[in-house]
Amino acid sequence: MNTYQIKLKVNSGILTPFQADTIFGHLCWVVAHHEGEQGLMDFLEPFKEGKPPFVISDGFPGELFPKPLSADFITQEPDKDIKKTIWINMEDFNKIREGKEFLPKKVVESGFKSISTTHSYINRITNTTGEDSLYSLEEIIVKDYDYISIYLKVISDEWKDKVVRLLEKLSQTGYGRKKSIGKGHFSVDEVASYSVNGIKDANGFVALSNFCPAENDPTEGLYKTFVKYGKLGEEFTFCGNPFKRPLLMIKTGSVFKTEGQPKEYYGRMVDKIAPAKESEVVQYGYAFPIPIRYPIA
Repeated sequence: MNTYQIKLKVNSGILTPFQADTIFGHLCWVVAHHEGEQGLMDFLEPFKEGKPPFVISDGFPGELFPKPLSADFITQEPDKDIKKTIWINMEDFNKIREGKEFLPKKVVESGFKSISTTHSYINRITNTTGEDSLYSLEEIIVKDYDYISIYLKVISDEWKDKVVRLLEKLSQTGYGRKKSIGKGHFSVDEVASYSVNGIKDANGFVALSNFCPAENDPTEGLYKTFVKYGKLGEEFTFCGNPFKRPLLMIKTGSVFKTEGQPKEYYGRMVDKIAPAKESEVVQYGYAFPIPIRYPIA
């Protein structure tokens, strides 16, 4: 698989985090709207068979990466600032991958920041605001950068071009919540081949996306989990029950030990995730792995 960095220029506030499974779900809706039901079935088939033609990462601020959880085990002196660090630059990211001590000259404070913005409802009858019309939205902004980077591993130029086209079409309508009022708007700014430093004796990986392990995936690791409470989008929002079943996922930045060099991907698709649309909806749960030297013998 070849790797690419895709820069998405942020043109508005964002309400929905750029997580790999959510990005993939948006791409599926673009396929459904432009290629129909059969087109979507064809698109999903290799993913459901465990042979994904591409995997994507979460979206990261600018040129930063999530701190691998192994960093806390290779730092000799405990440091509260280091433990609180979420985002790191490429130089420190590669140091951690190589098992070198993580002692950055400066703790990166850039990244995503949440801000609260106030809005008001308009009475469509009186065309004015009334009492109790104010409400707030928690928006995500990219601090010190004007773009989000997502990374793409893909088996061919044909699939790479298809993913880029889908993202460009998605940019015309917006991403996530409240896109109808101007939130979640972006443009595809740059697509470039991306080289990840190789590690000769790699025996593990760090995940650049949340994922759901497959049956035979590695189990020894340094990881965090969280429960995702997903929701159906677009037309399925009005199906009567738009809520997905709670899903336990491995968190981005988690590290796992492998027997030798890691594979190009791990994880799986999850079916029967939506009670109202059990046969129609699947959840993307593939990991975007980057080779790493596992820190514990």
